[in-house]
Amino acid sequence: MPESIDPERLQRAFRLLQRWLDEGTVTAVASVVLHHGRVAGEFYGGVVSPGPEAQAVNGNSLFHIASIWKPMTALAVMLLVESGWIALDDEVSDILPGFRGAGHDSITVRQLLTHTSGLPQDPDRSQLPPDVSTFDELRTYIHALPVVPPGSKVEYSNVGHGLLGLIIETVSHQPFATFMRERIFEPAGLHDTWLAPPDHLFPRIVHVDGTLDRGSVTERFNSVYARKQTHPAGSVIATARDVARFFQMMLDNGSVEDDPAGTPTRRQVIAPATARLMSTNHTTGLRGGIEGFMTWDDCAWGLGFDLRGNKHPHFSGEYTSPHTFGHTGVSGVFAWADPVCDLVCVMLANRTLFDAWNMSHWSRFSTAVVASLC
Repeated sequence: MPESIDPERLQRAFRLLQRWLDEGTVTAVASVVLHHGRVAGEFYGGVVSPGPEAQAVNGNSLFHIASIWKPMTALAVMLLVESGWIALDDEVSDILPGFRGAGHDSITVRQLLTHTSGLPQDPDRSQLPPDVSTFDELRTYIHALPVVPPGSKVEYSNVGHGLLGLIIETVSHQPFATFMRERIFEPAGLHDTWLAPPDHLFPRIVHVDGTLDRGSVTERFNSVYARKQTHPAGSVIATARDVARFFQMMLDNGSVEDDPAGTPTRRQVIAPATARLMSTNHTTGLRGGIEGFMTWDDCAWGLGFDLRGNKHPHFSGEYTSPHTFGHTGVSGVFAWADPVCDLVCVMLANRTLFDAWNMSHWSRFSTAVVASLC
């Protein structure tokens, strides 16, 4: 008999989120749990922004999903692959001519997707103005030097994902944000997922606590400048429901369900082979992860996705299968999907990870979610 969710047990998991709010660990949180493609439960708590007149968080609240965005950028690259426009083992320098030399020539598209390019975690912005545009910043990445030999380890790299954005623009002849909207957001039904959202949506955007440049006109996440960025490594703003829909699409081999007139139909957004390949381990036996945050001796990574594999500890908790794929974000967010139990878990909070508040909290919540299966 197929497993089902025990509603009382799931509420027990959600009470952990309420405790985070009660204790002041976070001031906003949204969570969506899907089982067999259907909503098993949702939790919304806290307020969208500081101040006495702040709106309560609800299903329409928009969160900065930070690096949960990386698998979406990876999917855009895979659309180019499945169309035959590029290949995973193409050298990046053959696509971006300015990327030649300086240890770049052997770096492949696959290595950018799996964080094995050897490129640094973060770009050198020391010579850039604080309010540099995404367009101008990304074009400096072609000069970034590898910090470890390509292919030697999983060296998490925002620079690498910035280069993926340049590849998408170069090959598609479209601005990155336009390609994402036309080829992913709209076909996948992600109607509340935004790059550079219009100003009228700002009241729905959840304020992120714990930024390192609080009060700056370019404050990360919270400034108008930050909200208008279109960086391929982490600029998307979305609802918890949209994030869950994206992960369910990947769990359903690239298809989504529509219900335009009360009759559900399925639509294929990407090839099933694409979805399967993205959640396959491409880094077997390599150590690494996110230096300064968490690393593992055997760091399983897919094409854009963090894979559970043999990782301990892991944000997806104790009970998820090794086939679980997902991602975290420095704004205080995570999402994962476990194909073995057909479960999607999204948790969006609003406190940056610089003080590592999440290390035990996330695993305990994820474990409690899976424990609601009976």
